[in-house]
Amino acid sequence: MQNEGHEVVRLFWDQACRTVYQVGFGEQFFVVLVASVVHAVGLWGSCGFFVALDRLGWCQQYKIPRNRKDMQATTPENIRLNKQAWYEQIVGTFVVVPVAVALLYPGLAYRGMLVCEGELPEWSTIVGHFLGMLLGCDALFYWTHRLLHANGWLYRNVHKQHHEFKATTVWASEYFGVIDMLMNILPGVIPAIVMNSHFMVLMLFTGVRQWQTVQSHAGFDLPFDILNRGVFSGGARRHDFHHSHNVGCYGDWMPFWDYIMGTDVQYQAYWKKTREPRKGKML
Repeated sequence: MQNEGHEVVRLFWDQACRTVYQVGFGEQFFVVLVASVVHAVGLWGSCGFFVALDRLGWCQQYKIPRNRKDMQATTPENIRLNKQAWYEQIVGTFVVVPVAVALLYPGLAYRGMLVCEGELPEWSTIVGHFLGMLLGCDALFYWTHRLLHANGWLYRNVHKQHHEFKATTVWASEYFGVIDMLMNILPGVIPAIVMNSHFMVLMLFTGVRQWQTVQSHAGFDLPFDILNRGVFSGGARRHDFHHSHNVGCYGDWMPFWDYIMGTDVQYQAYWKKTREPRKGKML
């Protein structure tokens, strides 16, 4: 069964490559096109899912508590931010990401990263490289994100825009300036370049990362989301605290780095106080 699945993926990838070459475009165009489509589908599809949950009134019991007045969705400031972030997300999807990928392509080519040439890796290699990207991305994101908060100049000139959102929504997930967005993209790409991973595996990781990014800003603490439980425990709650208090919880995928570096102490104390009244109501 695994071999059959691998063969289906290989044939699909080969056909996609042949189609692009047949119409006269080269590998760089293929890389930019596929990366842009994967980003767009992953981002807007994930946003659509959480918007639908809100509109349909589903899973409201899993919304993260937001009692401060400035964190209510109906405030004029939050309505303005949502509109602005929505427009910027369109620009990011159709301009910033394609340009960024085009600029990154020489690095992929220099490393000899396989795109359309060579055999598609076996499942064991795909899984191994995916995990390597996850761990590498988590480490790089933690330290670059922490630096953006620790250095006053970098925070004011690069990262402050993202933190205009005190109460995050799906539209906050990519509400960045250009430099900040590049710093958000690179931790997910550098491990793939270092490992010389197949481009298809990088795209698989990119698609999953889009979901993880959106769900961490959506304001839902979904118990059935595997990227919010287990080794990824409380990712949505941690990032919600990071925005509402602008301190600590610098990690991306997992609480590992925040835990060993002690940058989640304030979050742990806050969540304990927040959770206790809720437990009392349940009793």
